[in-house]
Amino acid sequence: MGYALSMKCEVCGREFPLDSYAFRCLECNEPLTVIYDYESLKNVVSKESFKSRVFGVWRYRELLPVRGDRIVTLFEGGTPLLRSERISRLFGFRNLFFKDESRNPTGSFKDRGSTVGVSKALEIGAKAVGCASTGNMASSLSAYATKAGLKCFILIPHGTPMEKVLQTLYYDPKVFSLDLPYPELYKLSFEASLNYGLYLVHSDSPMRVEGQKTVAYEICEQLGWKAPDIVIVPTSSGGNFSAIWKGFMEFYELGFIDKLPRMICVQSSGCAPIVEAFKSGGGLKPWGDAKTVAHSISNPNPSLASGNRVLRILRNFKGIAESVSDDIILNFQKILAISEGLFVEPASAASVAVLRKLMDYGDIDKDETIVCILTGSGMKDLSAIKSYVGFPFKIESRDEFLEEVKRFLQ
Repeated sequence: MGYALSMKCEVCGREFPLDSYAFRCLECNEPLTVIYDYESLKNVVSKESFKSRVFGVWRYRELLPVRGDRIVTLFEGGTPLLRSERISRLFGFRNLFFKDESRNPTGSFKDRGSTVGVSKALEIGAKAVGCASTGNMASSLSAYATKAGLKCFILIPHGTPMEKVLQTLYYDPKVFSLDLPYPELYKLSFEASLNYGLYLVHSDSPMRVEGQKTVAYEICEQLGWKAPDIVIVPTSSGGNFSAIWKGFMEFYELGFIDKLPRMICVQSSGCAPIVEAFKSGGGLKPWGDAKTVAHSISNPNPSLASGNRVLRILRNFKGIAESVSDDIILNFQKILAISEGLFVEPASAASVAVLRKLMDYGDIDKDETIVCILTGSGMKDLSAIKSYVGFPFKIESRDEFLEEVKRFLQ
């Protein structure tokens, strides 16, 4: 028995069946949310019922909108929640954690959404899946489509980091690179979906959100069935931010946690439309000239995706939105590597880079339990780190090597 009921627009209330190809409301163009029969679920799921299963996305199968006989998985999820050692001492934090999503099969949190989205596509008989992407979603969806035996169409903007493009191409989807900003690619893919029956697994499509919400489930379990005080999420279109919030909300509704965390949206100061709207108290406006090394959080017009939903969450639940410069992001990308052993992409490092600013503004406290979401692997964008690394130490002989080792260890 499934407990997912339908997909619903949070703004106008219109509902769509779960097998619909629609991923946005056809009335007001807002993202759709999968709703569940939570009262019935309370009689079915428990902390104990989860414990006997593999730690990953499908551990929470009753809370996902897919029948169990069509699951497409590469064993995503189950990522570690790492307690910070050196960065904690640097800032004086008592309980700072990193949720390391780079450990997923294709190297980013997107795999959580792909397993649910592609599984749903198979269930409803879709012939092909597709997305518009700045890189991580493209490689993830391509991998899962290949696993499922589905055709896959990808739209990427010119300038996508070559590491991400190569990873995507290796799975052999149909990839189109257009000289258009991401929001325009997003609209173009929606047009293709309406005209040709392409099942979209976008950044904020309902099925992708359902998979990505399991980040919150895992954090609660890893903290001993407690919600953290603060969760910091690098944010672009807003799909992952709203997914993680939905996960906490559902565990709260089911009685698994007794409070909700305060959510913090972080963007690069080179592309921060959500931060600007939140601080001004107004609505979202397109960002004029999006320039940032953090490509994965560079959507200049998130109002076409989940930007408005992020603003509602922030404003209704005392959240915070803050930006941080590229220089600080790159600096903390390096600090994470040399102090914690974590090699993440620039967008991931933004969740840690913003800590000093939040402390200075009094938005976080050293005694709070803080979780920074590390969204993807540093292998996704090697070009970003070229100026931050040196060269191998060239030596000419065995004796020189031994002498250098002796000097190094003194």
